[in-house]
Amino acid sequence: MKSPLYQLGFDRLEHLSSRVLDFWFEAIDPIRLRVFEQVFTSTFLIYVLHRFQYAREWLTPYGFHLTPNTAPRHLFDPFPLLPEAALLPFGFLMFGSILAVILGWRRNLFIWVVLGCAVYVQHADFATAFVKNNLYIFGFSLLACSGGGRCSKVLSGLDRPTQSAWGVRTLQASLLIQYFTAGTCKIIHGDWLTCPDALWTHVQGIYRTDFAAFLLRVLPKDAWSVGMYSALFFELFAVVMFTNRRTRRFGLLFGLGFHLMIMLLMHNLVYFSIQMVCFYVLFLRVSTLRRLEAILNLNRFWSGSRARADT
Repeated sequence: MKSPLYQLGFDRLEHLSSRVLDFWFEAIDPIRLRVFEQVFTSTFLIYVLHRFQYAREWLTPYGFHLTPNTAPRHLFDPFPLLPEAALLPFGFLMFGSILAVILGWRRNLFIWVVLGCAVYVQHADFATAFVKNNLYIFGFSLLACSGGGRCSKVLSGLDRPTQSAWGVRTLQASLLIQYFTAGTCKIIHGDWLTCPDALWTHVQGIYRTDFAAFLLRVLPKDAWSVGMYSALFFELFAVVMFTNRRTRRFGLLFGLGFHLMIMLLMHNLVYFSIQMVCFYVLFLRVSTLRRLEAILNLNRFWSGSRARADT
């Protein structure tokens, strides 16, 4: 016979697991994932437009690339590079698919094409793709499997389309995990707690922008320490600020300022910053997203795409 204490613990664990599952898979408005897909894919368009200015060096043997003999062992062997004659057809396929997803035209087909392009770019040029493209592969994989906010249905008792929350919850969790691990790595593997000049030294390296050089001349070193500890505080406690409704607005504004400074101080990290800020859409209120969608008049694309799919 089970003891009362054991039964009490089992009941509480069962109740907790039930609440977690309900939270993770509850029926929610599809607008969060829908708008996120639009914004996330738009940042991918900006990113690859920048890279395609140097397409010959980026994706053909003309540029420097890792080979199976020089690539780190933990990576896959690099994919074959494109012949120069294939650059334009590849660009047409990639940019056309991205625009199709943004506009909602045959989205369920072209989201997989966009994912394939992101995977190819990542494995053809490890040195250039780096973290940004890994995040795009993760994001597009989830969007392709989840329906991206358009795989919805009207449940009994509700008068609006809904979808399972698992896609939104997974993306939200990934953002908070990235922030927290970035903060803990700075403490465990870095010297951000023992060296108040860590940020001051970082902005003097290869990522320094003209604006960073200007601030290095006019700001006292103590100001850089304040900025460093503020950034560390944000990364460690973003999970609290973003999950608590009372502090969410403050957290979102703090995060926008955090990424704005990264964009201004770190060369070419503008693409990383706008990619990360995309995830903030997932924490906005549904009413805010509806106003945004109405202003941009995006709903006509989704409704038109669904109408074409139904016919």
